[in-house]
Amino acid sequence: MMSCKLDKILLQDLMEGTIDPVERIFVEEHLKTCTGCRRELTELKLLFWDLNNKVNYEIDMPEELDTIKDAVLKEVCEKNPRRTASVLMEQQRKTLKASGKFLEFVPGVKEGGNIIKEGAKAAPSAIGKASIGLLKGAKMLIAK
Repeated sequence: MMSCKLDKILLQDLMEGTIDPVERIFVEEHLKTCTGCRRELTELKLLFWDLNNKVNYEIDMPEELDTIKDAVLKEVCEKNPRRTASVLMEQQRKTLKASGKFLEFVPGVKEGGNIIKEGAKAAPSAIGKASIGLLKGAKMLIAK
């Protein structure tokens, strides 16, 4: 008895209907002579039938499941003495804080933040100097 060298994937493709027509002819001819592959194909058919049988998936839920669900919902949905808006804002704050957490590990971000803060502190004086210069220029234009 010789061992079969047919690719077993072809049997699955034949079952699923995704096989090429030429390969289909080859596999069907091979199945006429190979009992091992016929047995394998029969097992695949049974497996596919079993997987597609929805009756196998009906599961009875345990009675404790309802009490556990009720306990979890009660704990999660407890009345909060704070207003809904403040709870929502707190959740948003936490989300924003968590979303930027990765920036702590990016090189140069802390130094860049410090530079921006220093620039923001110096900005009012720079704007003031520019305003004074603008006023002087306007006065000179009016005078001429």
